[in-house]
Parts: sequence; structure tokens; C-alpha cells
Amino acid sequence: MIVATQPKISLSLDASDTTIMHRVGMTGLYMTLKRLEQKFPDSRNRAGHLSWLLTPDTIELFWAGSDVVALSWLMQESFQLDDRGLIQLAGLENDAMELEQKIHIHEGICAIFLRHNKFYKAGNQAKTKLTVESQEVEYQYKPLLWYAHQTFAQHLCEINTQQLKQDYLQFTSWLYLGGVVRHAMLEKVTKLEAKPEYAFALLFVPVVCHYWLLHFPSEDLKERKPHRYLVVIPEVNNFEEASQRRWRLQQLAVKQLHVSSIEEAGLLYYSLDEVQQDDNYYQACQVWLYEKMNKMSHQRTVMSIKEIDIDKDILITYQVVQQQFQPNYQHINSKKNLITVNSIRSLIAENLVRGLPWWSNFWEKLIVEDSKGYLFKQLLYNRRGVKFMVEGSEQKEKCLTFVNVFQHAMSVYFAKVYAKTDKGKEAPIEKRVERLRAELNCCYDELSFQQYLADFLARGGLNEYFYENKDRVLLIIEEVSWKKLRVWSLLAIASYKPKEKHTNTNENSSPDTQKLEGVNDESE
Repeated sequence: MIVATQPKISLSLDASDTTIMHRVGMTGLYMTLKRLEQKFPDSRNRAGHLSWLLTPDTIELFWAGSDVVALSWLMQESFQLDDRGLIQLAGLENDAMELEQKIHIHEGICAIFLRHNKFYKAGNQAKTKLTVESQEVEYQYKPLLWYAHQTFAQHLCEINTQQLKQDYLQFTSWLYLGGVVRHAMLEKVTKLEAKPEYAFALLFVPVVCHYWLLHFPSEDLKERKPHRYLVVIPEVNNFEEASQRRWRLQQLAVKQLHVSSIEEAGLLYYSLDEVQQDDNYYQACQVWLYEKMNKMSHQRTVMSIKEIDIDKDILITYQVVQQQFQPNYQHINSKKNLITVNSIRSLIAENLVRGLPWWSNFWEKLIVEDSKGYLFKQLLYNRRGVKFMVEGSEQKEKCLTFVNVFQHAMSVYFAKVYAKTDKGKEAPIEKRVERLRAELNCCYDELSFQQYLADFLARGGLNEYFYENKDRVLLIIEEVSWKKLRVWSLLAIASYKPKEKHTNTNENSSPDTQKLEGVNDESE
């Protein structure tokens, strides 16, 4: 067989007519070809002697004979189903995946790329068992018998000649995120168009994307709701770097793919990058939110698209937050898999992406909006991370001095509580902490905050640290805005660690001990 010397398909990151989606699709194709190269090292074992030439920014495909035969073989090898009916993408390291990860990717692709039953054929509801925290959990999912990617080669080629089409192809949302046919009557005018080689590349977008589940801390967690999917679409400048980043993401456990802010999903995508302070690091991505518009909806729709820019300072700070703050907690309740999402980490991620101090919106989120006190309980659970971030803040000296004065007053105040507690009984420290927060809630202007602070320091009594640093503390109170001091007071309360023998609210206790609400991670 004579092998083609001229490429049948050429793709380049530098092409002027590509979008972020085209570049992501090209990267998915690059990842897939890299893996198929290992599985079929000899081109004679590939249909049409299919071969390719890969560089960090270009892809060239060569084959001989019928185009539809070569492309059909590539589609069948790239997009498969395993023996459980789960989608298996050749571009990912499937052998290294746990079953829970495979199901997560399968459900993400089904929810985003295969939303209409025209593009897949499902089998009967299947049940399997997952091992979570050394316990078995029953899980239900919808297996597939076929999906459109597997046989799309026939749409790329002319029926009569079996050769690659020369005209533009029309397609809808299953191939290109956001290209939704809104109504059957408007189908002809709402379809998108692309060159055949670009339509081919877009098939591989699901290989590079990753899928997060978005939770709102304030919602009723007992009520079962459809998953809200966040899909991260990275901007790609180099095929190899982008491929390595996506393969590294398989190290993330599924429980870490639950967030309560769009910004954290974007940061998590790059969280395993190795970055130094002197690096010229910059990345960008888009995060798409897919959710059902109402209870009657059968398909998820794009509800928002957020563009995120990440420099080295943002990423390094977030990586520190990952290390110091508690991870999401996975546990079993009545044989169901529950995820307790650390919403404090997501709040910090939101501030970092917006270029704000890490604590910037704490007052609005934890006090004004969080009427049930759920987030404040999580702040207590994260006191180790809060303390670490306070010590490393830009205004470290001023912040630490103020926090130390506040916490020394707390220790004197709590000592009085301990002294009044009968022997053998538990001191009501948790209630006192909650009272301090409740009193702080009432500070709505500068005067009310000053009155609160003066009263609290007076209750602290003989605060040796305050007297030793009196001039510096008074200068800080004069120079720093009262709103910032109010947040610092909140951080002081949250990061204060009482004596362990008197309370069980320490940073090593579990979310169950802290009585945090869980998020039900059931399949729909």
C-alpha cells in the first residue's frame, strides 16, 4: 500500500481562524494520538497505514486509500465504551483511573456533550459498588451502548466518494459547547458551521475538559437536586504542556472535584503546575456553568461563562491554601456517598481570581448572607489555615498585632468562663465564641465597631500584651479602616484555638464533629 506523502489533515495552534474550542479540540487529538502511538507503534496495524507528525503546535495526519476507512478506525479507537458501558477516551490514562473517576467523567460527558438522546443510545440503569472510606457504597449510573463520536467519520466524508468533505459542516451543541438548537422551528438558522478538519478536531474537546460539581452552601442539602456542572476550557499555547497538565489532573480524587465557586474550578485545573516565584507564568481559561433551567427541563443549558486569568502569584497563593486549609470530606451516611465541601477555600479562590485580598468578601459572605452560620462553622474548622494566612498576609505586622491583642483578650475572657464553670462540667466556650461573633454582627458603622472593640477589650481585663503594645495597637486602630479591622476581628475569633480539654472544636476534628452539613453526591 502506498502511504500519502502529503498530509490529509493539518492543524495548527497559530491558525488565525481558530477559537479556544478549536485549540482545545486539537489538544485532545494530540493526547489521543500520543496514546495510540503506544498502543499501535507500527502504522501497518492502523487502517490506511494511518500515521501522524506531532510538534508542540502542529498536527499532521497521513493515510492512504479511503478516507472514511482511516477516520472510522481512528474514531473507534479514540472513543470507546468499557465492559460497564462507561465512556472510555483513549487520550486519558484509563488504566490508572479508579471506577469512581471513570463514572465521574462518564456522567460529565453525558451531561454536557451528549445532552440529546439523538446522539447516544443508553442501556438500562446499572448498579455498581464503590469503595469509599473503606466502605462499600451502591451507585447507580446510565451505561451507554453507543455515542455519536464513535461513528462521526461518516459525517466527515462524502457518501459517494468516501473522501473527506470540502464544504463546511453544520453541527449543534453535542459537538461544540454552546451551539444549541433552541427550537425545532429554528434548527436551520441556529446551527453552526466549521471546516471538516475543525469539526474533526472539535470531537476531541471532551478529552481535555474537566468537570466539577458546583454546590451552594446556603441551599437545603436534604433536597435532592440535579448536578450543576462546571466545565473548564483551558487556553492552549503548547500541545505537550497542555497534555501533561490534563494527565496530571487524574491525581485529583473525585471528592476534590466539588466546589462552591466558579473561580475555584478554574484554579484547580492548574493547581498541580509547578511554579516558582521567578517564573514568567500566565494561564487563562473559561469556566462554563451547565445546569437545568427548571424542574421540567430534560437538558442542561449554559447559564454563565466566566473567563479566568491566572498569574504565578494567584496560583502560588492558592496552592498554599490547598495545603493549609481542610480538603473536602467524603463519608458514608445510610450507604450514600456524601461530600462536605470546604466553601471557605472556594471563597478565597474567588477573591484571588478577582485580584482582591484573600479575606476580602468574608464579611458579606459569612455575616450578611450566611444567616444560618454555616460558613462561620466552616471558618472555625479551617482555623489552622486562617492562622497561616494571617501570618503571611501583606500587612502581616499590623494584622498579627491586632489579632494577638484580640486573642489575648479572648483568652482572659475565657479564663473567667472556666473559673465560673463547676468542676466536672464542660465550659460553654462554643456558645461564648458564637456570642462574640453575634455581637460583631451588630457592627454596622465605625462608631458601633469602636464601641464593640472598646467593650470587648475592657472585658478582656488585664491584657498584658495590649499594655506592652498599647501605642502600636492604638496607631493601627487609627490608621486601618474599621471595615478591615472588623474582618480581622472575625479572623481572630475564627483562628483562636481554645484548650483542647475544654472543647472539641480544633482544626484536626472532622466535619462531622464540627456538625457541618454534608452535600449529597448522589447520581440523579
